[in-house]
Amino acid sequence: MPRPPAAAVAAAPCVRGESARSHSSVDDGEIRWTAHTAYADAYKHAIKDWQHTGHRTKLAPDSATTVNDLEFVDYNDPKDRAAAKWNYRGGPGQSDYIRFNAAAMKNASPTKRRQIAAHELGHALGLCHKSDAGGPGYARSLMWPTAHEYFDLAQDVDRANYSKLWGAS
Repeated sequence: MPRPPAAAVAAAPCVRGESARSHSSVDDGEIRWTAHTAYADAYKHAIKDWQHTGHRTKLAPDSATTVNDLEFVDYNDPKDRAAAKWNYRGGPGQSDYIRFNAAAMKNASPTKRRQIAAHELGHALGLCHKSDAGGPGYARSLMWPTAHEYFDLAQDVDRANYSKLWGAS
């Protein structure tokens, strides 16, 4: 079911740094992806969430005739507190990665896993962290620096930041 158009919400500032087209996994208006992960529900949810009405960047599986831009993979490091990481490689013909830490993901609820995957895919689309501390710059956002189970979908401010970065259709 298509999501309704974004409400008239202003884009929110980044906690540090800025969102950037040049620091994303997007190549020629699309992200071609592959997946070798135990968290299929999470990454499929993330892809569906970021493909709602108004998003111009195409997210599609890699094929024999395209270049892979992003790969969903797993790793297992009990000492790493991160549940997942987006690794930007930035070179021509190099795939970026969304890496799920099985040590943290195995104990996460399905909602939290979906939130984590959607958050990391937001980074792959060039979006930055938003403040979850209240005060200036605070926004209810999927792009909060820490994983929360409050929501697992891009919020209005996330769609506004996406539109600011990539334009609206």
